[in-house]
Amino acid sequence: MLLNYLFSHFHEENDFAEAAGISIADLRELQNSRVMPLASYIVDGRSRSTSFVSSFEDDTVYRFHLKGYLAWLKTIDRLGLDSEERARACFEQRFDAAKETFLSGGLGAELAALAPDVPARFDRDHAAATWAHFLKGVYGVCTCDGQPETVFLKQIGVMFVERMAETPPGRLSNDRLALLARTVDFLDDVESPFAPHEVAQASRQRCIIDIRARYLAAQAA
Repeated sequence: MLLNYLFSHFHEENDFAEAAGISIADLRELQNSRVMPLASYIVDGRSRSTSFVSSFEDDTVYRFHLKGYLAWLKTIDRLGLDSEERARACFEQRFDAAKETFLSGGLGAELAALAPDVPARFDRDHAAATWAHFLKGVYGVCTCDGQPETVFLKQIGVMFVERMAETPPGRLSNDRLALLARTVDFLDDVESPFAPHEVAQASRQRCIIDIRARYLAAQAA
C-alpha cells in the first residue's frame, strides 16, 4: 500500500532528476544550497525477491520527491534562485500573495471576520518555521503539490477548522455549520491524501474526516 501511494504521488529520486533534466549531483547541490526541499519520504529498500529464475536482495535507500516539486525546480531555473536568500524571498512573496488573495475573497473574508486572530498568527516566526519545514520536505507530505500558495492555504485551512471545532457539535448554528462544511471542502482540495499509515495521525483525520463525521454527517444525510 505504501509503495502504491508513493509511486502515485511522488517520483523516486532518479526518476525525479530525470524528469527535471538534471543529475542527482545537481539535485543534491540545490538541496545543500538550501533552495530545494529534501526528499519527503526515505524508504529503506531492504528486501528479498524470489522468482523462478533467481533470488535478489536489495539494500538500496530510495528517496521520494513530490511530483509537484518539479514546478519549484522550474522556478529555481527560470528566476535564477541561486541562494537561500533569493529562494526564500520568492517563496514568501508567493505565500504572502496567496494570503492576500484568500483573505480578500469570499470564504477567506468570512473566516477572518469570525476569527481575526488566525491571520495574525502569520508573523515572522511563522514565516521562518514555514521555510524551514519546506526545505525539510514536510509540505511534500501534507500538501497536494508543495507550492507556496498551497502551503499557505493548507495552514490557514487547518487553523480555521480547528477554531470552529472549539465549539462542540450541536452548538453551531446552521450558518456556521455551512461555513465549516465549505472550509473542510476547501481544505480537502489542498491537503494531500497522506500515506495510509499516516492518516490517523494527520490533519486529514483531525480536520476533515473527524469533522465531517462529528459535525456534518447529519447535514449530508
